[in-house]
Amino acid sequence: MKIVIVTDFVNHYYAPLAEELYRLTEGNFWFVEVHPLPDSFKKGGFSVYDRPYIIRAWESESAQQRAYQLAVEADVLYTGGGKFVVDYERRRLKYNKLTLECAERILKRGLLNLISPTNLLTQFYYHTSFFNKPLYKLCISGYTANDMYLQHAFRDKCYKWAYFPAIPQLDAQKVLDGRRKNPCIKMVWCARFLKWKHPEMAVLLAEKLRGAGYQFELNMIGSGEMYGEIETMIRQRNLADCVHLLGNYPNVEVTKKMAEHDIFLFTSDKFEGWGVVLNETMGQVCCPVASHLIGSVPFLLKDGYNGQVFESGNIDSLFEKTRYILDHPDEMRDMSLRAYETVADEWNAVVAARRLYDFCEAWLQQKPIRFEHGPMSKAVPIPPRV
Repeated sequence: MKIVIVTDFVNHYYAPLAEELYRLTEGNFWFVEVHPLPDSFKKGGFSVYDRPYIIRAWESESAQQRAYQLAVEADVLYTGGGKFVVDYERRRLKYNKLTLECAERILKRGLLNLISPTNLLTQFYYHTSFFNKPLYKLCISGYTANDMYLQHAFRDKCYKWAYFPAIPQLDAQKVLDGRRKNPCIKMVWCARFLKWKHPEMAVLLAEKLRGAGYQFELNMIGSGEMYGEIETMIRQRNLADCVHLLGNYPNVEVTKKMAEHDIFLFTSDKFEGWGVVLNETMGQVCCPVASHLIGSVPFLLKDGYNGQVFESGNIDSLFEKTRYILDHPDEMRDMSLRAYETVADEWNAVVAARRLYDFCEAWLQQKPIRFEHGPMSKAVPIPPRV
């Protein structure tokens, strides 16, 4: 079976999946990059990948034509969605060939997204040229299926999916035992300092925890437009002894830093399409405390089982959820362990690639296959409760 992925560029959360598909297909796999890796991503720690299966369609007209040919010939085409892959899908679906289109949440801004040129174009093709074609939606957000159903698109054709960064094989209990040596609970916040990432909520939480008498350390990793504002907040609230701004690190160093911490704070709002940092911190045996509107949360977290889920934007909810696990350290460690098991046992590139391969093989043989949970299980509408 020949599988071709067409999306913007290879990155660290596509690479593990690509490697597994390359292995499963015994080299009958290609990854088409439509765009070069932006300089801003390089500065943020992203690496440029060089693998035998990568075709850089952006480099030349001949590379573009080869990419089109492979996309049409393949048994399975997997696209990143959006207007830049419509041409690949259109050339292929006229032959009724299996095509999988992944997408994060579409209607983050509601009506503005609904009437955006990109959404109107993709919906036009779906409801005209692609209607009743073998085109399926891989939902890289717990809220993607809801956005599709609201537009009468992909009904009963939505499947749970994700970004799949590498998950290390760890002795999770040993990691947890090592943290007992920390003089206090260590929390980490890691993201770009942007308004919709809400770094201010981490600082406000620290202030409330300090006021309630808790001992802790909060480290914030990243940079961005709000960095100066957050620096000022920390100074004005006299939190510099317990809240530390660490700046940027390469991705491999970020995961090492995560491994030192007990709790991961994920404060983004509905504009966080997936949030791959959640996979990464769960892979370092951290206990997540995450906003309910983040795309990865409905798929990866069960409140009180492998993390805590708070009401997005609600500082009191964030405080109560964090205070609970500070008051119940044994439960925090149990949730951390289950968080690791979630990504190590099911939500990872090895399992996802195998299921994708098996799903496509079954479809091609007209023998439907069904997964009850995890990657490639059916995605149903989840109202975002904004």
